[in-house]
Amino acid sequence: MMAYLLSKARWLSVHFCCLFPLALSAQTELQMEHVSGNVWMLSGGGYANISVLAGDGRALMVDSKRPELADAIRGMVREISGGEVEYLINGHVHPDHTDGNAGFGESGAVIIAHEEVRRVLMAGQRGGPPAPEAAWPDIVLSDGSSMTLYFDEETVTIIHAQPAHSLGNLMVHYQQSNVIHLGDLYSPERYPVLAGGSIEGFVEGNEMALALADNNTRFIAGNGIVTGRADVQACIDMVKVVRGRVSQMISRDMDLDAVLAANPTAEFDATWGDPGRFLPGLYRELAGQ
Repeated sequence: MMAYLLSKARWLSVHFCCLFPLALSAQTELQMEHVSGNVWMLSGGGYANISVLAGDGRALMVDSKRPELADAIRGMVREISGGEVEYLINGHVHPDHTDGNAGFGESGAVIIAHEEVRRVLMAGQRGGPPAPEAAWPDIVLSDGSSMTLYFDEETVTIIHAQPAHSLGNLMVHYQQSNVIHLGDLYSPERYPVLAGGSIEGFVEGNEMALALADNNTRFIAGNGIVTGRADVQACIDMVKVVRGRVSQMISRDMDLDAVLAANPTAEFDATWGDPGRFLPGLYRELAGQ
């Protein structure tokens, strides 16, 4: 594990109200919520949840939402830290996590991501043109690697998880604040979405996160509310149950249509919603397709 020793400064204590709505338009609203210690979550406004580590006159941030939200995000970051984003970590490559990169890169933020993120942004995402150079990661992690930043009095560990939602999932552990940003490795409100990864990767990634956690750890997902250890464990348990059922169905030569008709997620749909994307991906993985 590489350690990057950054400058030390005094800890910023944040004592004000924990939820601030900021109206941006009739359709768009950002909210800022205190999570634990010096970590905050910015939600709403479309796209993925952001976490912010408030330092003394500076900040570290995970994910960047949409470019048109950059000024509003900066305003919230200044409110809790008194300064600008010095480090921006991308949880993975998809647009809801990286579209806002350029604005922060142009302002001098150092962008950290898995090597897949740099490769895709340089080439052009989803058939589009290359992202501006300011959006490209400056520091990349390779498969299975990790790094540690010492940011004021917080130890921030960035870990590449096995391919799950995508190939380049990173989880971010704010050790003193006892917060883990899982991004789309986990959701409290939708089934796992496979976009280059595997269901096995989801299980392994979340079990890795729980091994770093205790009963007071708070988890930030790519979408949805802040949750606790029991919620992440419930998601792992659900995946294992459904995986076992679908595996048994495949062993009985049931095709995808028959598996869908059998409704193997029935008792879980009230929590995780429509399994319409989850089950076909799980079936193809287990069937070796």
